[in-house]
Amino acid sequence: MSAKVLIADDSPLVLRMIEKMLEGAGLRVVTARDGIEAIEKAFVEDVSLVILDVTMPRMNGYQACRLLKSEPNTRGLPVVILTSRDQAGDRFWGLQTGADYYITKDAEPQKILELVKQILSREDASGRPRFSEAQRNSLDIVSRVNELLDRKLYEATILSEIGRVARSLVHFDETFTSVMSLVGRVVDFSVGAMAFVEQEDLDVVLMAQRPVAAPVMEEAKARLLEAIAQHRGGTPFARVQARLFAPRVGGPEETALHGFAAFPITTNARLTGLLALGGKAAGRIPADTDDFLGQVANQAWIVLENSRLFERIRNLSIRDSLTDLFNHRHSIEIVATEFDRVGRYEGGVSVLMLDVDHFKRINDEHGHQAGDVVLRDCARVMREQLRSVDAIGRYGGEEFLTVLPHTTYEEARATAERLRRAIEGHVFRAGAKELRVTVSVGVACYPSESVDSPATLIRQADQALYRAKQAGRNRVA
Repeated sequence: MSAKVLIADDSPLVLRMIEKMLEGAGLRVVTARDGIEAIEKAFVEDVSLVILDVTMPRMNGYQACRLLKSEPNTRGLPVVILTSRDQAGDRFWGLQTGADYYITKDAEPQKILELVKQILSREDASGRPRFSEAQRNSLDIVSRVNELLDRKLYEATILSEIGRVARSLVHFDETFTSVMSLVGRVVDFSVGAMAFVEQEDLDVVLMAQRPVAAPVMEEAKARLLEAIAQHRGGTPFARVQARLFAPRVGGPEETALHGFAAFPITTNARLTGLLALGGKAAGRIPADTDDFLGQVANQAWIVLENSRLFERIRNLSIRDSLTDLFNHRHSIEIVATEFDRVGRYEGGVSVLMLDVDHFKRINDEHGHQAGDVVLRDCARVMREQLRSVDAIGRYGGEEFLTVLPHTTYEEARATAERLRRAIEGHVFRAGAKELRVTVSVGVACYPSESVDSPATLIRQADQALYRAKQAGRNRVA
């Protein structure tokens, strides 16, 4: 049996011309006058090739091609876009819809015939999925077309919403949770993650949409690392960092991962990221959804990677290079922000001014490198003792400014004392030498009768620090 070719064109003259040419070459021909009829005949006829005119009533060639490439039983059919226009935009849209070939109507008829023969000569239709006889008899073409159109609209909306997140949010944490929530509309996952793969570094951000047991989270991490190793060739990382966003909702804790799916992201043939989803639904993702999630993974990675880069650049402007704490300017901005918040909402804010005792002596006796070690270690020890909502900055030299939201004066003094004891008990190492360091801390709080501005609040903490120094150092005032 000779191959069967489907031609769709609303021009009877063009349709008849191509039909006669192909039949003269021994091919069987099926014709359609619009996109809807072309879809119907592609579904029910065993065609080996589809030729679609761009401009047709009811449904144009681009739309018909997009639907054919979306349906598992017809996505393998080669599609030729036939148009009277030869513009770059037409070629672009033809490729975007999944068309395999593009040719203009003003081409020589022999050229069209040669293209058809060339396609058919290398097409093997024997392994292509087909509708069964029962499927053909029960096929509601209009319902199928509507279903495909609805799905494409849904997919386009999801991708558009992910893009909108990039334009509306600044902070990475907010961007990540928003993007993963959109991914959750496609597949309901229990644990989701986006991995960012650099040359020797791996940064993984995880999100639990519902409470999960610790072994479930560990299994999700292990499966993710296995997927990365598989796509990366097993090259080890020098540094691996992971962060988790836990759910705020209640409900029963899930005790099994059930399913897992990974969607790699490559740039210039190199693995640069991976979207991972774990949960019951992740183990039974349909083929069409699986394909769409590949697009979602790429779009989500681009948005999140841009957010990471923006945050890195922003951090360079607000961070102290030695201690990685907030710098002087940004520390003052945080105090001002929290001061304004107290004016709008209930709750107070406290400020700690902390100074390393006898820091000049450390530099003079052990060198400036030892002084740098002390400052870096002090910053790390203080971060470990503070809450995630607290902010700490290097105010200048050996002075640190800590902002404690929703904290009373008594609570702030307790925090200051905890910091003082932690630093006093820490062993600082400068090469082979062990150093012992103490700090003095001043505490101030707002609302307070004597505080009427952010500058006054900082000044009161500084004055309290001076009193602690005058009273003998290594104490809280």
